[in-house]
Amino acid sequence: MPSSSPDVASRLYALAVARDTANLVDMDAALAMARASVRTLMALSPQAALLMRSFAQEEIDRLSMECTEEAEGAIALVREALDRV
Repeated sequence: MPSSSPDVASRLYALAVARDTANLVDMDAALAMARASVRTLMALSPQAALLMRSFAQEEIDRLSMECTEEAEGAIALVREALDRV
C-alpha cells in the first residue's frame, strides 16, 4: 500500500494542475468576451455607451462595498475595459 501512495499523490497533483489551467483558460476567455461585449455596446450609440457606463459604475460601487483585494482587482478590470473603448 505505501508504494501506491506516491502514485496517487502525483495523479492528484496532476489533476489539480490541469484543473487550475482549465480555470485560467476559462477566465481568460470570459474576460475576452466581456471586453468584446463592452466594445460592442459602447459602439452601438451614445445612449448605449452612457447606459453601459452607468451599469458599470453600479457594479464598481457594489464591488467597492466588499472591501477586498479581489474586488479592487475586479474594479480595475472594469475601469480598464471602459477606458479601452
